[in-house]
Amino acid sequence: MAYIIETFNLTKKFVHVKGFTELLLHPFRKREVIAFKDVSIKVKEGEIFGILGPNGAGKTTLIKVLCTLILPTSGKAFVDGHDIVKEEKEVKTSIGLITGEERSFYWRLTGRQNLKFFAYLYNLSPSEAQKRIDEVLEFVGLKEKADDKFYSYSAGMKQRLAIARGLLNDPKILFMDEPTKNLDPIAAQNLRDFIKKIVKEQGKTVFLSTHNLTEAEQLCDRIAFINKQIKAYGTISELKKMIEDAGRGEIYVIEVKGIDRKTISKLKNLDDIVDFSYYFQSDSALIEIHLIGREILPYIIEVIVKAGGKVYACKRKEIVIDEIFKIIEENGRNGRNKNGSKREEG
Repeated sequence: MAYIIETFNLTKKFVHVKGFTELLLHPFRKREVIAFKDVSIKVKEGEIFGILGPNGAGKTTLIKVLCTLILPTSGKAFVDGHDIVKEEKEVKTSIGLITGEERSFYWRLTGRQNLKFFAYLYNLSPSEAQKRIDEVLEFVGLKEKADDKFYSYSAGMKQRLAIARGLLNDPKILFMDEPTKNLDPIAAQNLRDFIKKIVKEQGKTVFLSTHNLTEAEQLCDRIAFINKQIKAYGTISELKKMIEDAGRGEIYVIEVKGIDRKTISKLKNLDDIVDFSYYFQSDSALIEIHLIGREILPYIIEVIVKAGGKVYACKRKEIVIDEIFKIIEENGRNGRNKNGSKREEG
């Protein structure tokens, strides 16, 4: 399968800028700061690929490298089949970049005037520019507001104009760096819906960075977790299966009536239970049990029934994305690799 974005052990390091005291005491000492290292990912054409991680994880720097704004320290990357170092111009014709902090528009110009300026930077002729500007304004729903001053736009409208600018050169790939970062919840959801529309109606590939777990789950076909290095990546279902295969087990929620605390105490002390919690509500109790394997589940039900309890529901609890992220981070701190097995020291 051909991929529209591929990276191979991509690494970016910056030279640490010394303060006066450090420069005086250690003038020849060289210290490097790792933005990210050994990043190897493959992005399919026409998908929304999410890069997810905390602040300072390397998400923005990775996007800047892939957009040829800064050079990598080592490794290789190809965007639309072009080497990001050797074929910079070809890469730039294939991409559009949209960020969550939009400072490059001219506030006293209209939306249309702003787009005209950037269209000329793309070397579009006046006739091509006018045609393309009308098309993108229509697509992003700003045609009626095109001749209003940019400073009068709401935050959501400013982000839509940023998307319009990113679409001016009709790129195959849109890089979006935390596009909903400064938006209120309603505007953010509207923008997420719009991103889906871009992929569906225009067939674009979207490479999206975010630290919003819900956003990643809503939008992305596949997700990569990054914190300087790629910790894991795949579809949500693949990541959930990875967690289960790594021995994290399954979580079940059981609704019970007529159970006493003695029976609850007995259940808590059973083998193969990773975690156990419960709370009473009126005449029933909800029990949440984290099991290593489901083999013990029938025995748990049997214990409840023999003690006079009645089981009204027993459902498996789906692992949500924030739990996946938490588990992956825990594995990283405990010296485990992305498959859940302990790293060998060498």
